[in-house]
Amino acid sequence: MSEEPKAIGKIAILLVVGLGPALAAILVWPSRGIAIAAAGSAAMAIGFVIWTQRLVAEQNHLRLRDTALRNDVSALEEKVQIQSRELRDIRTSDEVTGALNRGAFLRHLDEMVQRDGRLGKPLVFLLIDIEGFRAINTEKGRLGGDAILKQLGSALCGATRGTDAVGRLGGDEFGVVLGECEDPRPAVNRLFVALQAANSREGATPIHVAVGAVTVEDTSHGVDQADLFRLAEGALASVRGHAGSLCARRTLRSDKADRATA
Repeated sequence: MSEEPKAIGKIAILLVVGLGPALAAILVWPSRGIAIAAAGSAAMAIGFVIWTQRLVAEQNHLRLRDTALRNDVSALEEKVQIQSRELRDIRTSDEVTGALNRGAFLRHLDEMVQRDGRLGKPLVFLLIDIEGFRAINTEKGRLGGDAILKQLGSALCGATRGTDAVGRLGGDEFGVVLGECEDPRPAVNRLFVALQAANSREGATPIHVAVGAVTVEDTSHGVDQADLFRLAEGALASVRGHAGSLCARRTLRSDKADRATA
């Protein structure tokens, strides 16, 4: 039962208890009944005021309690959402660079192929290696190598859009998926500019990368990841070991008889 009907019931009881005897006194003893009724009414009025104040205070207390409970529930829900996001990030993120881990990246690759297939859009896949990373790791140690990986991960995120996917595939190998894209050059150029700026800082360890870029012209029938990686690895191998950062481009065509071109 809600508080309002309860309050109305209490008021009705108070009126009956307070006015009943006064009305009876008027009927039975008219000469003094009015005085008795007046005194009873005054006492009832005082009691009614006191009771009303208590009722108002009670209602305010209940409202404050309900507000506090709602705030507690909202805070708890927000905390659960934050913890859920943190747990999801832990499961999908590379612990060194913060980019997607291998499993999460490959899932994103499949999802983006399906999405661009529905839209009838091409897609670009980049496979990236750090030149001479083993020597850097030997010279700078594990923490120094991790710093280089973080720097490249940050540069890749800065060179791509929020709708693209950046992941660390293992070691010093990174993958990038550029959705709704057929020309990788703008993103690759932004990456090279970012690395060049980082390399020009005093005391910086120069970072150069080899990039194998594959444009998937037709995503409507899906993509065989083995074919995609094979083509990207071939492009990457053709520019690995050269001075500076270089990119080789390939195209994955829908025609099974002509899967790749330079």
